[in-house]
Amino acid sequence: MKSQYHYLTEFGAMTGFMKTNPIIEKKTFLVLDSSVCLDIVSIVNKRNINKDSKRKAFELIKYSQKKSMPPFEIFALLELSLDKLTYKINIEKFFDLGNKLKFAFQFPLERLKKNDFNFSTNFYQPEKPTIDDNASVYVEQLLVHYSALLKIREIACKGLGKQNANKNLFEFIDWMNSKLGIILGLEYQLAFQIFGGNSSFNSMIKENSNKEKALKALWGSAWDLLHARVSRNSKQLSKIVNEDINSIFITNDKTLFELLSPQIEFASEYDRTKISITEGNENYPPHFDDDFVKKTNEKIIQIYEKRIINKVKYPNNDLIKNIIIDMEKNVC
Repeated sequence: MKSQYHYLTEFGAMTGFMKTNPIIEKKTFLVLDSSVCLDIVSIVNKRNINKDSKRKAFELIKYSQKKSMPPFEIFALLELSLDKLTYKINIEKFFDLGNKLKFAFQFPLERLKKNDFNFSTNFYQPEKPTIDDNASVYVEQLLVHYSALLKIREIACKGLGKQNANKNLFEFIDWMNSKLGIILGLEYQLAFQIFGGNSSFNSMIKENSNKEKALKALWGSAWDLLHARVSRNSKQLSKIVNEDINSIFITNDKTLFELLSPQIEFASEYDRTKISITEGNENYPPHFDDDFVKKTNEKIIQIYEKRIINKVKYPNNDLIKNIIIDMEKNVC
């Protein structure tokens, strides 16, 4: 079976572009994650990439051109061009990647497939707009989610056996409630899987890797979840682009796709206005049973009811930075 990119909308998973024919009532953006962007940029750079990656990229470009669905790559470009230490954007890299993506989606596909192009002569590079290289406004939100992933890994290092499963999940919920003051839905879903014994999700926190690899993976996972949050919230994305649009999130990451796809949406999906919880034990990871999940749902609902009348706000940025410094020092 051929490998495919994975496609998600705010309504759930899509089986693949080539089998879909959506009714277009308004513009639809294809929100690309960083791995998809790098596949396409590699084609423009005429680098050797495997046949599957080329095929997937060409299928995506074909669909985009056929359906007039433009790519939305801003968050992927930020991730790929950001200096984590200074929160500064490498402007040259940002525009280089962005221009090559624009070229790929606009250039005749058959010529692209045959390498019948020269980017430097075939692409008209407009004058670069002036942008602020300080990305702290984006990073401040990202740090909240990064801190939650650090906490999941910290708890996981104490042991992921069945005897620890219930305690681990409650510890994470209590930490979010007391330290962050918010319940992060996607991070909760990830914790539910990892602490529940579904080891296929452990790669998102690099459980058995050294400190350097773990921190890099956690940072990447935080960006992945940010992409997913924005792309699955068409209202939020519409505000960003100042246009009423639909969106489809495209990722090469099967684990991320499985975390977000409908069959495993167990927990509170934090979107400022509503909450959804799990029912149906066919979806539970092996360490959890129906009684425990009911207790967890009650705990989440109680937290939500106490906070529903308050305006949601992210925690103080200095607080989050200090939390992160302490947890990064102690990564196992």
